[in-house]
Amino acid sequence: MEGNSSKSTEKGTNGTAEKRSSVSSSRKQSSVFMKYVRPCFAEFLVVLIFVFVGVCSVANASSFIPLVHGLAIIVLAFLAGGISGGHINPAVTLGVLLAGAISPLLALGYVLSQLLGAIVGAGFARVVLAKVVYENINGGAHSLGTDVTIGSAILAEILATSLLVLTVLMTAVDSKNKVPIAPLPIGFSVAVGIYGIGSVTGGSLNPARSFGPAVMGSYWSDHYVYWVGPILGAILASAIYRIVLASPDRLLFCKGSNVQPSHTDVELGSTARLP
Repeated sequence: MEGNSSKSTEKGTNGTAEKRSSVSSSRKQSSVFMKYVRPCFAEFLVVLIFVFVGVCSVANASSFIPLVHGLAIIVLAFLAGGISGGHINPAVTLGVLLAGAISPLLALGYVLSQLLGAIVGAGFARVVLAKVVYENINGGAHSLGTDVTIGSAILAEILATSLLVLTVLMTAVDSKNKVPIAPLPIGFSVAVGIYGIGSVTGGSLNPARSFGPAVMGSYWSDHYVYWVGPILGAILASAIYRIVLASPDRLLFCKGSNVQPSHTDVELGSTARLP
């Protein structure tokens, strides 16, 4: 009787251990899915849509191209914001990484997903557009303006991208300044940036937006400009943010300072009286 009881207890213990192991394994799989797979897929999807819409808008040869890109960012950032943060741009991901708001592994996953999404989106645009139209716009790839030097082009991309990334950091990342309508100023910063430097570089601000069409259209003229400029712009913006503009918890220096700026007493939406 004692032997049977002992075996029964042992079986029960083993069964419980197996169940716990199964539950633990299931939780790990769920954690990996929620932490990595789901947000990376979201980035893939929104960049796919963004590049598709962007390339097709270029085919219209309209002055509203910058606005189309900006509005697309607003919609897609709202769509993916709660899942991945809605970066839609490797330069933005780099800026958020340097701001300390995302892990290097997840950032790498985002960038790879964004580049893949850009290629697929550009591929869809190639299928949809008439061949002659697609060829006339070089597959929607960016190109430098007439007589624009490489140095001028890179500087233009640095400045425009730094505006975008700084807007992202201040409205969507910073613990004290982020707002629920962050996609609006972010989208407008994209439109403003493209309007501002469109005649210089075509207005990329986004390596993925340039990369996908370059791959599908085999158009690589001065392509490195659209990597160097946005990357340096992201680094510049994150440096300004971490050194000067960030909340105390993200500042590189003076961390933990209890000194608060005088304007913090004025809440969003309140009316401040001028002297």
